[in-house]
Amino acid sequence: MVYIDSTSFGFITIDKKTYSHDVIVTSEGKVKEGRTEVRHLLGRREFFDLLFERPEVILIGSGQGGALEVSEEISRFAKEKDVELIVLPTPEAVKEFNRLCEEGKRVAAYIHVTC
Repeated sequence: MVYIDSTSFGFITIDKKTYSHDVIVTSEGKVKEGRTEVRHLLGRREFFDLLFERPEVILIGSGQGGALEVSEEISRFAKEKDVELIVLPTPEAVKEFNRLCEEGKRVAAYIHVTC
């Protein structure tokens, strides 16, 4: 199980490894660099990356100040795919990610580390 240790502006620490870029955490526990095609907008490509391993929950950390937006299209896709979509500012998303994982949920996350 992946554990997100902490986050601050521009950084996130996952399983004691610090990243200075957005991250995608797959429901299988892989961590990879996250990039949005449009700045501060989570779109179709990023969403389908998160869906790949069939999570129960997709959690979006929208940044330290909540600047990353999630398109309405993504909300519709989540409903169609019967996946719970949760969007929270990154500090809150980190806590929620860990809580959901401790409950045994299959969680995928996109975590924006700046604004």
